[in-house]
Amino acid sequence: MSSSLFLVLLSSSSYVASLPFIRAEWGLNNTQSGLAFSAYLAGYAASSLFVIPFTDRFRPYVIMLVGIFLTAVSAVLFPLLAEGLWSASALRFLYGVGHVCVYITGIRLASLRFSERGRGLAVGVFVSSGYAGTTVSYVLMGILLDRFESWEPAYLATTLPGLLGVAVTLLLAIERRTVTPSSERTPTMAGWLSLAPLRDRRLMLVIMAYALHTAELFVARLWLPLLLVAALMMTGFDSEAAASRAATLAGFMFMTGIFSVLLGGWMSDRFGRNRTATLIFAVSGICSFLAGWLVGLPIAWLIALGFLYGFFTAADSAIYSTAVTELAPRNLVGSAQAVQSFIGFVVGTGAPVVAGSILDLSGGPSAWILVFSFNGVLAVAGIACLLWLRRIPVSSVTSRSTAQRAD
Repeated sequence: MSSSLFLVLLSSSSYVASLPFIRAEWGLNNTQSGLAFSAYLAGYAASSLFVIPFTDRFRPYVIMLVGIFLTAVSAVLFPLLAEGLWSASALRFLYGVGHVCVYITGIRLASLRFSERGRGLAVGVFVSSGYAGTTVSYVLMGILLDRFESWEPAYLATTLPGLLGVAVTLLLAIERRTVTPSSERTPTMAGWLSLAPLRDRRLMLVIMAYALHTAELFVARLWLPLLLVAALMMTGFDSEAAASRAATLAGFMFMTGIFSVLLGGWMSDRFGRNRTATLIFAVSGICSFLAGWLVGLPIAWLIALGFLYGFFTAADSAIYSTAVTELAPRNLVGSAQAVQSFIGFVVGTGAPVVAGSILDLSGGPSAWILVFSFNGVLAVAGIACLLWLRRIPVSSVTSRSTAQRAD
């Protein structure tokens, strides 16, 4: 299951890595570039409300198969059919629709399959495979941009492994058709979105912390590579060389998230979800406030911070997803995940666009400082949600031992 997610997400960062070439070819400004990027997040958020609740009713592996097929096909079509802002946004929207089916359904299956003691690490394994796909995508795309004369064939090459991921998921769905562990079955089959999770304050605070984590993560993923481009050009690189090297560097920086997600999940199993997430948010927030100030200084400072930034912006990803499956009633896990995905990616969709608008409106040396300080404010808000959560008594819908672990 993790391998199929890795394969289909090898094209997930190809748009960002290709963005300097796409912007020049299509004449996009920073705000339009952010809109095309966020179309993927919008598809993720919108589809979560309509698709994820059906995991309470239908076999999750079927939903995973549909999702990975849509993700792979829309990725292949992007370099073949996209010709401007609107066609690119439509294909990226479909990519997001498919991604949510694979990612959120997989988290649910991993959470239900493993006991409480190892659940955070188990979800971390699956989530880290997603980070592996998205970060290897940066590195792979950076290498391919140096090998091809234009961005389209390089982009297409990163999409082909996703078709193998479809085949892996198909085999998995066929195998699970005859063998389904009781832990992966839900006691009641709702099938439609329930808004009951909105009434649980503890659950909603976890979801809001997740939303702010998502916003911080995607601002970093879109604008840190472009910050590196700007810094490299100041050192004498031309625009094309700076773009390919920045994509490769960003890929290695974000690749540290593969390991930090596992570490974060393991720590949350032993020290509590809330304490671990608060610590991670604090470090990533400090990195955000510092990043913009390093442009113009020796590039080694920004590269060093970038590796730390990539590690900590990813480290808490599995924590919130695990906590949601623990706090939600068993028959409403799908609805709780749908609410989590929708709110998380509505916030996540807007944040990169806001950051692009800040960059367009401010200009000058202070622009990058303002963009990444905005990201730091998101981390501070996330810490506030987690501290508030610690002050609320254990919800009556969860067992005390599970809820305490979510704390």
